[in-house]
Amino acid sequence: MLKPGNSRSARNGLIVRGTFDSRWDQHEIFEIDRSNLILQLRSIRRAINESAEEMEMVAIERVFVKSVSQALTRTARKLYRVSEDLNGLHQVVERAHLPNEPEQSNSKPPPRNRRKKRN
Repeated sequence: MLKPGNSRSARNGLIVRGTFDSRWDQHEIFEIDRSNLILQLRSIRRAINESAEEMEMVAIERVFVKSVSQALTRTARKLYRVSEDLNGLHQVVERAHLPNEPEQSNSKPPPRNRRKKRN
């Protein structure tokens, strides 16, 4: 792993600097990640909505037999619900802020109290 300030040649003539500039603080990194996630959620939501609209239009036009058109309509409705869920997630991510203390992902959960089996 590269460390700030160190450089290493990855290919002839190419120098790769440290992954993170040491001048960046946790807040700046958080904002970059949050912005990228918001863009991804918008893109996914837009693609789902467009697909749902297309399915709904094909179902309305009755291009296929009735049972297939009904299935398309049901699936379009499900996709709209997924899109609404993503919209809620999008709003949560937009309001998110950097926690005071970073969570430790490597920490073990506390042991659970289990009853001993009786023989």
